[in-house]
Amino acid sequence: MGSGPEAFNIEIAGQMAAWFLGKVPGRSVNCLKLMKLLYLAERSFIERYGYPTLGDRLVSTPEGPILEGTLRHMKGRGTANNGWNMWVSPVRNREVSPAREYKPEDLDLLSDVNLEVLAEVWSRFGGMNLPEISDHIRRNCPECENPTDSPFEITYEKLLTVLGYSEEKAKEDAAEFEAWREIRRNFFS
Repeated sequence: MGSGPEAFNIEIAGQMAAWFLGKVPGRSVNCLKLMKLLYLAERSFIERYGYPTLGDRLVSTPEGPILEGTLRHMKGRGTANNGWNMWVSPVRNREVSPAREYKPEDLDLLSDVNLEVLAEVWSRFGGMNLPEISDHIRRNCPECENPTDSPFEITYEKLLTVLGYSEEKAKEDAAEFEAWREIRRNFFS
């Protein structure tokens, strides 16, 4: 799917994942459930603030929505010493767990606003199993409809429109965000 330098900070995704994993009894969770929690957190942040916290590429797949770059790192396809594997262990038996012990203050890339959104997402969805979260997404996230069973990008314009933005405002905000992503891509390449 995507290629080239990332336009998002994988360590923020790693810290968000670590925050969720710190809430899980036994500190291990199905990697698809974690991905859905991360997607719902990104979607909630966009819904509330009008822009993403991660800026990862959103993709709808037959298994549900994913954050493409984050998934690449989750599967161990990122660089060796990146911000993801600092926080999250490699996938083992479809499960992930924290890569190390940490204190809440170690999650220094997460703002109070990020933590508030993560807490709300956990409160609503943390106790659900994977089929329940998947069912919620199918019923409540129309941007993830996948009638052809093949992956497709969920554009920020489409997501903003689904979230109630006018077509004009969604197009304008999505264009601003894409310009920001291009600057990050060029700056970090």
